[in-house]
Amino acid sequence: MLVPSCVLGQLAITTISEPGQRVSFGPKKVQAMAEAPATQDVAGSRTSSVRGQEPRRQSRGGREHFEEPNLDEEEGPVKEGKDNLDRESEESLDDENEDSLDERTLEEISPSSSKSDESEEVEDFSDGEKNLAEIWKWLSSYLTKLFCKFQMTSLLRDFVESEFFVIDGDSLMTMYIHNAMVDGGQNLHFFYLVECFLFHLIQKQAKFVITFFKDVECIWNHSCSGLTLRTALILHLQCNTNITIHTEFSSCFDPEWENFLAENQPYFVMISDKAHTQDRGQHYSTGLFHNLMLHTLGNGINVVLTSGISQDILRVHGYHRTSNAGIISVYQKHKVHLKRAQGELRRRAPAFHSNVFSAANGNELMNRLESEISQSYSALKLLWPRGADVRRIVCAVSCSVALKIYGHMMAVDNSTGGIQGASANTEEQPGNLSVEGATELCRVYCLHVALLCKLSLAQRSLKSNAKWKKTAFPFLSLRRMTEFMVLRKLGRHGAADMTYLTDLNDQQLFRSVAMICSERPGSEVRLGREIGSEYRDIWEAVTRISPALDIGSTFPVMCSPDLLQIPTVSTSSDHEEQPIPSIGLIPVRSEIVEEYLGEMLNQVHQLHSEDPTVTSLLNLEEFDDLLHWHSGKPLVMSFLERMEKLSADPWERKMMLRQNQKHVVFERLYAESLNENAELRIITEPAEAKTTKSKCPPHPSKGKGMKPEKMKKSECIIEDQKRKKMLDEERRAKEQWNYIQETLGKDTTQDIDERMKILDKFLQTCRSDQVKVDAEMEGVKYCYKAWEKHYRSTAEPLKDVKNAATLMQRIHTVLDRYEEQLTPKQLTHLASYLHELGFLNLRDTLMQRVDTHQLQKEKGKNSLARDPKYPVGLGAARFQLKHMGRFLIRNVRNDRDPRVKHFIPDTWQRELLDAVDNNESAVIVAPTSSGKTYASYYCMEKVLRSSDDGIVVYVAPTKALVNQVVATVYGRFTKNLPQGKVVCGCFTRDYRSNVENCQILITVPQCLEILLLSPPEQDWTKKIQYVIFDEVHCLGGEIGAETWEHLLVMIRCPFLALSATISNPEDLTQWLQSVKDYWERTECSPEASSSASSKSKRKIKQPTKKQSFKVRLVIYGERYNDLEKFVCDFEDGEYKFVPYHPCAALTVDHIVKYGIPSDLALSPAECLRLYDTMSYIMWGWPRMQELEPEEYKSFKNKTVIKKSDVREYEAELKKELAGWIEKGRSNEVEDVLMMLEPEVKGIYGRAHSSNYPLLVETLQKQNGLPAIFFTFNILIVEEFANSILKHLQRKEESRKKPDHNKVKQRMENRLDELRKYLQKEDTRDTVHLSRQQEEEPSQYRTEYDLLLTKYQLLQELPPDCTFAQITAADQEFMDKVFFRMRRVFHCGHFRAMMRRGIGCHHSSLNSKFRQGVEMLFRSGVIKVVSATSTLALGINMPCKTVVFLHDSVHLDSLSYRQMAGRAGRRGMDNVGSVMFYDVPLSKMKRLMKANVPQLRGQFPLTISFILRLMQLAVKCSDKMDAKAKVLSILRHSLMTFNQPQKQIIVKFYFLFSLQFLLRKCFLDRECQPQGFAGLVMHLHYHEPATFVLIHFLMQGLLHRVCQPMKKCPKTFSEDVMETLVLILANLFGRRRLPSFLLEQKPSFQQSKVFLKDLPEEFAVAVHEYNETARHVFGNFLLTVSQQVDLEEEFKLPLTNTSFMRSQESEVTEFTIELSNCLNRRVTGVSPFAGLAGYTDHDLFKNDDLDAIIFRTLGIHMNNIPILPLKLYDGQGRHMPLNAYALDFYKHGSLKALTKDNVLNRGEAYNLIKDFSLVISAISNSLSERCHSDDDPVVLAFEQLNNTYAEKFHAIWS
Repeated sequence: MLVPSCVLGQLAITTISEPGQRVSFGPKKVQAMAEAPATQDVAGSRTSSVRGQEPRRQSRGGREHFEEPNLDEEEGPVKEGKDNLDRESEESLDDENEDSLDERTLEEISPSSSKSDESEEVEDFSDGEKNLAEIWKWLSSYLTKLFCKFQMTSLLRDFVESEFFVIDGDSLMTMYIHNAMVDGGQNLHFFYLVECFLFHLIQKQAKFVITFFKDVECIWNHSCSGLTLRTALILHLQCNTNITIHTEFSSCFDPEWENFLAENQPYFVMISDKAHTQDRGQHYSTGLFHNLMLHTLGNGINVVLTSGISQDILRVHGYHRTSNAGIISVYQKHKVHLKRAQGELRRRAPAFHSNVFSAANGNELMNRLESEISQSYSALKLLWPRGADVRRIVCAVSCSVALKIYGHMMAVDNSTGGIQGASANTEEQPGNLSVEGATELCRVYCLHVALLCKLSLAQRSLKSNAKWKKTAFPFLSLRRMTEFMVLRKLGRHGAADMTYLTDLNDQQLFRSVAMICSERPGSEVRLGREIGSEYRDIWEAVTRISPALDIGSTFPVMCSPDLLQIPTVSTSSDHEEQPIPSIGLIPVRSEIVEEYLGEMLNQVHQLHSEDPTVTSLLNLEEFDDLLHWHSGKPLVMSFLERMEKLSADPWERKMMLRQNQKHVVFERLYAESLNENAELRIITEPAEAKTTKSKCPPHPSKGKGMKPEKMKKSECIIEDQKRKKMLDEERRAKEQWNYIQETLGKDTTQDIDERMKILDKFLQTCRSDQVKVDAEMEGVKYCYKAWEKHYRSTAEPLKDVKNAATLMQRIHTVLDRYEEQLTPKQLTHLASYLHELGFLNLRDTLMQRVDTHQLQKEKGKNSLARDPKYPVGLGAARFQLKHMGRFLIRNVRNDRDPRVKHFIPDTWQRELLDAVDNNESAVIVAPTSSGKTYASYYCMEKVLRSSDDGIVVYVAPTKALVNQVVATVYGRFTKNLPQGKVVCGCFTRDYRSNVENCQILITVPQCLEILLLSPPEQDWTKKIQYVIFDEVHCLGGEIGAETWEHLLVMIRCPFLALSATISNPEDLTQWLQSVKDYWERTECSPEASSSASSKSKRKIKQPTKKQSFKVRLVIYGERYNDLEKFVCDFEDGEYKFVPYHPCAALTVDHIVKYGIPSDLALSPAECLRLYDTMSYIMWGWPRMQELEPEEYKSFKNKTVIKKSDVREYEAELKKELAGWIEKGRSNEVEDVLMMLEPEVKGIYGRAHSSNYPLLVETLQKQNGLPAIFFTFNILIVEEFANSILKHLQRKEESRKKPDHNKVKQRMENRLDELRKYLQKEDTRDTVHLSRQQEEEPSQYRTEYDLLLTKYQLLQELPPDCTFAQITAADQEFMDKVFFRMRRVFHCGHFRAMMRRGIGCHHSSLNSKFRQGVEMLFRSGVIKVVSATSTLALGINMPCKTVVFLHDSVHLDSLSYRQMAGRAGRRGMDNVGSVMFYDVPLSKMKRLMKANVPQLRGQFPLTISFILRLMQLAVKCSDKMDAKAKVLSILRHSLMTFNQPQKQIIVKFYFLFSLQFLLRKCFLDRECQPQGFAGLVMHLHYHEPATFVLIHFLMQGLLHRVCQPMKKCPKTFSEDVMETLVLILANLFGRRRLPSFLLEQKPSFQQSKVFLKDLPEEFAVAVHEYNETARHVFGNFLLTVSQQVDLEEEFKLPLTNTSFMRSQESEVTEFTIELSNCLNRRVTGVSPFAGLAGYTDHDLFKNDDLDAIIFRTLGIHMNNIPILPLKLYDGQGRHMPLNAYALDFYKHGSLKALTKDNVLNRGEAYNLIKDFSLVISAISNSLSERCHSDDDPVVLAFEQLNNTYAEKFHAIWS
């Protein structure tokens, strides 16, 4: 429920009419009560000074049971069932919510919609409860709309340590205090779950704070247990952890809280959507959470719901909602009313003492209570030293004060003749507990605390069936309230030892001790020395601090049987009386199993061959993997076999060849946009030639005394010809230069940039060095004249020093390239130019290279002694840093490498080439666009040259990147190959071409895994000579990471692993080296030798050069182009791009903890600004003069400052800045960072509509195009492109003349007439025509040509109405692209977009359009592209500017680096620009300073994958090779690397998974796949849904459903099809919806949204399957529990507080009796879960085991093949399944899925596509498995496959 019942008119308010009875008032009475004077407590008058309470009903995991109230038993009686109250209130709310959703818009439901004047609105809202109800009614409807937009996503992503968010503390409590896993009164288990959650966040390097608002404390006022727990949690987190806890904020409207949000800008706040309250009067608490939620979103902060949060090894998932300008605007509009409602809700909360004291004397008793606590605590501090255990302090003080207050209350009651204010109905009043009885309870409680201090957790896993009677409730409630007050005082003034604050009490132990003492008093002898001594200390403290109380002696400890209700008949569960179902291993005969598991097989009991379990195993048909999973085509088919198959049908053969031709034509076209033009023709080098070449002796070197050989006559002739050719080239170059020089000299009006472009174009083709020097000197002269002209003609020339920078750039080029060839005269000219610029030190440095005679001559002219004419006003070093950063020369090698033709490779690139030449493996980490992929193509070339059989596999993470690499290969390589073989093949899930007959295969990881694990493909895999893994950081990704890991450990051949974003490459390389070491040992083993001999017999060619097993690590961190960051700001109706200094993103705390990020690069100008800022903040710091640019060692008097010099300077500045912190100058560093930050607000959350056209036009004016605009929202991608297109179209329409359309129409009509006439004339007989008739066609043709030219001019777009600049070549290329996409849906719209230089790109678009955008963007036609992350991973789409349009939870550090890496085109742009548009400044800072995530391993195995390994091992013809691959995978997981304990767990998992496969008949005892094993392997990524589906098949359930129509025996009705989809949707592609959607039940237009449950018989079958899975894997968990580190398991994970006693507890008579209450089996569950009553039996019956199994195992529920039909959140609310698959089958609308089913468009598209492929795989597998053509299940799935595929293709097109 969203709406608090205490504030809505239709909800009831409860009061007390008679003791123990509640009365509900309807809507009309609510208003009357609100208008009545508030003379009594909200909950009604109290009739007793102490309230009693009955046990209540709770819901646990969807199951109801009775237990004591709220963690303990100190609450008043609740006669009416909670479920009834909730049901009534939900029903009353549902109607209202439906009305508000269906009939009212946001404005209509807004409180202000009925008011015409703002003052009236405010006045009306201050008018009492009626208007408060209207506020919450509006909030309910608005939040319902927001809740429909919450989406499950990965929360932390990859921000690692730099992410920052807030957790609401009360929401954190709500996650676990009502969790079905927390037993009543088990505080320690609650703290364990909370610490596990926080520990996992911290382990994932999350950064967060926890906030407890003072106002929200009132939601726990109904229970002193909750208040105690809340206070203990706050103190525990403050005292025992390093987590920052904020308790100073009064409410979310506190100005300090709003300042905190503004200053820290957390990325999101975790908030609960509902407070799980216990009775009807408490719904105000949910309202407080909702107010916080709307306040958070209204302040521009995102919200994550605590309900539905889940974690695995690497990720945290939760329901996330992004704030936006619309929400912010709505919040600001209603902020005043919401703030007023917040105060009203707080006032409605009852006082926390109202459950204990009556309203009449409550305040008086509270004052007395606080006074007694102060006195008792002060007395105790004198008795016990400072730092005593908090448990002892709280126990002693709470018991002492509770006894005093209770005695006082009883005395007052006795003096008035009975209980004060007693009701007339005394029959319902419980009997009074005497003070002596209360004292006995206190003794028992003190003994229970003593036991807490002395017993281990294992001794406290009790099962107590005793319950307190009503007589004990009043005092127990009083003591618990006293405990809360004591804790609150300790938080303010205490000095106790807070270590064990988490274990203040244990109600199971408390009741067990009371039960034992009620049967036989506890004497000192029975307790023993240790426990008795501990108890005596506590009780004597109670006695001493309460001298006025006569509480008797310490012993005996007894409890009246009248206080306990002990069941006469045992109510223990049946499973506790039954033994745990043990499992015996079915013996298998497998060499791999025996070698991998070894002695471990003997640790588990094995069954005999005659055992019924073994003999009952079914022997089914063996499975052979021969067909493709989705298409049903043969998996292996050679080219000749395909030709033979097609030869029977010439038409099919012709069509296939035509398709191949079209494909090649397209790839060539695509390659053309990549500048790949098939220029490398490969010729295979014969082995003999290579051998001969290698055996040629080297040319002998000549000694010192030897005479040089006389050149032969032929050699002399050749030398003469070369000399003549060089002279001829130089002559032609001079002539060409003279012509260009003359042209440039005449056209003096031409812009200097254009003149330099002409000059640079000439220099690129000129081959004469001397001519180049002359041309460069002339260029310097032109630049100098341009600067001179600008200086003289401008009033303030120093404001624009562009021409001076160009002049210095030309001087740099001349000195760097041609310094040795410059004459003294030319050097003097350069020195004079430096002199005129004011760089006198550089002039002197340059003149030192001039000879003395020339120097004296220049001094005589006095040209270098006068003042500079046109100075730039800066020193030389400062000028170069500030204005020439983009022009600074990079350090590159000048010596060519014969292996590379088109450029000179850097040193690190040569190292890669060396690795390939040596057949080594390499891990390459280098920035985007640095040239690391060149080694991949060199590797391909090498393999192509070596033979016609060798294969290179290129693995790319996305299909877009696959397509690009395929085109590159087509464009780069050609080779004559034998018939049937081709150079390039491709294999993705959607497309397969030339896989077996290619030499270069481009594929995705999942498809390569299929090939490597397929037995028929093993001969093909042996031919692989290299594997190239591009974007290998996907190894740490969220989806498919384990596939990358499998490939890396399975391949024998060397590999190249490329990435730009790996933070721990050393660890990755070390792991990969261990894998290669294994393969080296395997190659040298005797088995490998025998296998090699068998290979030679089969004549399988091997690489000619021996493979190396070395793995190199090559790291290169320098990016060629600098990236400058900008923040978009909007002022005065225009956009401004404000530079953002990268260091402004840092904080002192970040530098202290993590240092300055290594990839936080600064441009030269940013380095200069950092130095100046540091000097300004702390003038005269020690290294100030040393780091002054003009004095710095690498800059001083240096004419040409290079990029490497600046990098050195940058490193020194960063080192100095970090050094300030080490020297205690943190304040100065903080001032530096603040001063670097620009004064800009950005546009995030500001109330202005996004003006995308203005943004793009502003970029165009600032020469920022081409640009890519990234966003993760597909709708925004398309909206962006469409808005720009419409803007340009409107602009064009405004320029047209009024009669434009009429003129155009007349032209078109006349052109049609002329065209028809000319076509007719072309076919006419011209023999008998007259001369006039012969001339007529030529006249018409001339008219046609002229009219066509005019028409084309009329059609041309005005320059300011398009971003494209289309040349004739571009037009021809564009026509080819348009022709290919002519049949694409909305082709006309896309063409109009592209013609104007606009494109959009996302995964849901048609592939032909996407590829067209890529090609036209690279060719320069398209200048503006909006895109999702589809253009981030490796796609060759360089641009000048990258703009991040909007914030998203998916925008993480990895995505940021990949996307930003597109900016800066090498060879075209000297600098790239990265701009942040609607992104918060705080998010921008995190992106810039966050490190990329570390690669960490995941659990390596699944049951389906083990089945695939067994298939490879059994079916492969080369058994030794298959065995080596399987063992490599099993032994070399990244997760288990250097962790032998985890390796043991993986081995046990493998063992029990085999047993599961055997029992489900997927394997026989020889580990031979059988039966439906093919379906399991085909759908391995949908485990365990596939197992359940096969269980349905084996049970015959699907045959009962698939009944054909009577009229058509092979056709099935629509009802049958919908039932099949319902069944499949409950198994595959399961998406959970948040529970609040089910509670709200909003209306939907086309979709049902909530998926129906499985039919009953299918649900029963699922339960049967789950029982089998639990039986096997429950035993697995019990077995591996012996491998855990118990010392760690007995610690709280976050604080490491240990509950394992250092020595065995003393065995006494009392502890023996206590042990009789123990749960016998708690060896396989966490000891903390054991406290809550969980035992080993729960491993065999629970669907969610994450909270109870040992946390150090690393096992999660997703590793166990259980399919829970129901899933519940932390509050026990059902989370329904999304019915998207069934809804799509019914309406076929993607739009409806995005609108109703809480899916974005791209997500919906991919889900439907995956579901369609699942149906296809099932259909193909059943057809392959079943030999009957008339099987109804096979026919039904064929029909369903065809129908669903048609519906999907309708949206795909």
